[in-house]
Amino acid sequence: MIEIPQMDGLFREIRRLLDAGDDTRAADMARQRLTKEVKDSAVHLLWADLLEELGLVDDLITELNLAIRDDPSRQEVYVRLAEVYLDQGQPGRAARVWAELAAKEPGRPDYYREWGKALEETGDYEKAKEVYDTGLRRTGDRSFAGLMKNLYFLTEPEPPAEEPPAPDALLPKPHHLVAFLSLFGGREGVHARQWVSPTGECGYTPVEEPLTPRIVENHILGNYTAGVFPVRLDNTVNFVAIDFDMAKFAVRKTISSWRLWDAAMSKVHQAACRVVDLGAAHDFTVYLEDSGFKGRHAWIFLEEPIPAGVAKKFGDLLAQRLLPLPAEVTMEVFPRQGSVGRGGLGNLIKLPLGIHRRTGKRALFIGPDGEPLQDQLGVLERIRRVPKRAVYGYIQRQVQEPPRKRPGTPSEADELQEIGGEAFEDTGVSARPPEPLPVSRAEYDLERDPQFQTLILRCAALRQIVERARQSGALSKDEAQVLIHTVGHLERGPEAVNTLFSSAYPADPSIMLKSRLRGNPMSCPRIRSRIPESTSTVSCNCMFQPGADPYPTPLIHVRGVTGDDFGRPLGLSVDSLQLQNLVQEYLKLRKQQREMEALAAQYEKRLGRFFEEAGVDTVQTPLGVFRRRKSEDGTVTYSLDL
Repeated sequence: MIEIPQMDGLFREIRRLLDAGDDTRAADMARQRLTKEVKDSAVHLLWADLLEELGLVDDLITELNLAIRDDPSRQEVYVRLAEVYLDQGQPGRAARVWAELAAKEPGRPDYYREWGKALEETGDYEKAKEVYDTGLRRTGDRSFAGLMKNLYFLTEPEPPAEEPPAPDALLPKPHHLVAFLSLFGGREGVHARQWVSPTGECGYTPVEEPLTPRIVENHILGNYTAGVFPVRLDNTVNFVAIDFDMAKFAVRKTISSWRLWDAAMSKVHQAACRVVDLGAAHDFTVYLEDSGFKGRHAWIFLEEPIPAGVAKKFGDLLAQRLLPLPAEVTMEVFPRQGSVGRGGLGNLIKLPLGIHRRTGKRALFIGPDGEPLQDQLGVLERIRRVPKRAVYGYIQRQVQEPPRKRPGTPSEADELQEIGGEAFEDTGVSARPPEPLPVSRAEYDLERDPQFQTLILRCAALRQIVERARQSGALSKDEAQVLIHTVGHLERGPEAVNTLFSSAYPADPSIMLKSRLRGNPMSCPRIRSRIPESTSTVSCNCMFQPGADPYPTPLIHVRGVTGDDFGRPLGLSVDSLQLQNLVQEYLKLRKQQREMEALAAQYEKRLGRFFEEAGVDTVQTPLGVFRRRKSEDGTVTYSLDL
């Protein structure tokens, strides 16, 4: 290792300034480093870590390239460089890095997979197909065949089905596929395929492809059967499910007798119906599905994603109310994990409307009588979703003592105290600049930028960041990167980003945008992976037109919106962010009011039955005399005399 004492001293001084909170001086000194002549990969990686902490992305890229120059064998550095390029909205450069890795180690399927995905982000689908085809030939990984089929779906308006559908097959239309994806969206970038062997054994294989309209279409047509991992990258879920199955001993005991099998399945079905009744008692709908072999799935669909830990608690509490179960019946709640680490997937659940590969039977939505519902595809569009408040309210009523809060994370008690508001972890980035940054407020006003206002109105995740910046004057570095690589692509994106940073980010000119970004903006899954603590608290679950939008990004929301009318006073229009917030809060309060009125009406109805059955109009309580009064027109009111 080459020793350069003065450089070592510079590094220590920058670290000292950074630890003292003087990011501006630390960044200025970091730009003065002279590392190009240093021939030591480890030194460059040390500088890369420091520069990333300072937010000096261009300098970070330089050091990573120097580290590769000095030690081309360190493949993890290539991976890091590719990820930085993706974060910067430069998928073309990321693709070149993955190509180098694939050339170094042609047997690694993940290198071809990431190479192809980066090319897809550039819109070069033909080249991506070639990469996937090469990956299939060199590694034998069959997942590349599926990736190529998905690209065919995206580039061809009406591709032929893999197999002619059976006469009684379900034939989904695009709006059915959108509804399905909205209901069953799970872990981004992966799904599972069911397999069955000649011996009758069956299982699932993870496939590193996102659940796309094409995959859903083939699942419903019966070409293959898919499953989903419920917990998303930001540890939120779109649904809660309870899987009721016949116990293994019961399967062995009854498999040879239709009479015994039907008797055991009846117990499974009755257990599933109990959760339907439980949902009805608490005003949320539970949908039953015949899983296609020996069980039932009970589905509860959510209006907006909620933390997986809360969803698991909700499902566990429902399951507890169903105990004890017959010995022939087993029960499992999904999600099974309250959170899943970056490298994990969690447990999967098979999706409905597909064919069970072992029995050949289609998994259909059924009623309490066990008969399939009419218009199975239409059911997808008529689903009644459960509001977030109903989930938290049920947990509140069931849990006597909220669990303790883990340091640094919001507890369930925090979540339950305020459904509408959200808690944020202190990022430590809260210093305001000592002097204004070069942004012309007279020429630019966020409130009068139609593209920015439309984007913030329609994207809950970005709106969360902007409100945080305005209210607390604090942004984490990940939040800043998300703003740069989304808002920075708007017609007046640099001015919008710089205006936000000038009031909420340390005064470091290096992070300010000088020109509008080109290429692909940051995708929705990547946003969820960068700021899960924010996206998990809002409804980050937009669905875009299948086929037309292969690359989901918040910028889809502003298609057709131009900056031509910039500067025209928006006045009291829904494009004003302040008015948006007021309208949303007002609607939230009105919704709460209606819910409280409905709940009060239920209690008054029950109280009325109590007074009628008791034949009295007053009752003594520890709080005082509770009284019922009837007016001449039959109106009933209740009061408490203290």
